[in-house]
Amino acid sequence: MKTKTIALGAVLSALLSTQVFAMPQMAGTNSTEAGKRIIERDGALAKVGTLQLCVDYHELTTDAARKSYIQELDLRSQLSEQDHVLSPKHKVSNSMTMCGMYMSKGKPIVEKSRQIRPLTFKTVHVYEDLYITTQSGMITAIHERKEGTMPPALTPELPKVQAPPIAPK
Repeated sequence: MKTKTIALGAVLSALLSTQVFAMPQMAGTNSTEAGKRIIERDGALAKVGTLQLCVDYHELTTDAARKSYIQELDLRSQLSEQDHVLSPKHKVSNSMTMCGMYMSKGKPIVEKSRQIRPLTFKTVHVYEDLYITTQSGMITAIHERKEGTMPPALTPELPKVQAPPIAPK
């Protein structure tokens, strides 16, 4: 009898809580008018992937084309303040976005990535003159590329660990 009462109480509380936490329907619409204008817009750049926009920007020659690409990337919230300043100068710096790096330097010769923890990737991008390390879409290190030097490691060297002060039994 006691278990039936507990089970019935659990079922009723589950039913009531799903009614309380259910999302309300907004009169048959999925977004606001402003959201629809952004999502359902026409234009050549609206259907291009974000990464492709970043890579293609490097090859543009006219200011009008560059402005339209930057407007599209800003609409997608992909650019930082440093990206706006350094991309036209073809320079890169730490804490710049990966999109800004592609806009400044173009497509790298080689890229090598590794997952260092869940949802966190570390990538080394090899250019003619630089090794650029990014982590989770942000530049974390820039190394000059010289003949005879190795690129930055994707996995950090583990530190030497001192033995515990008490000898194990």
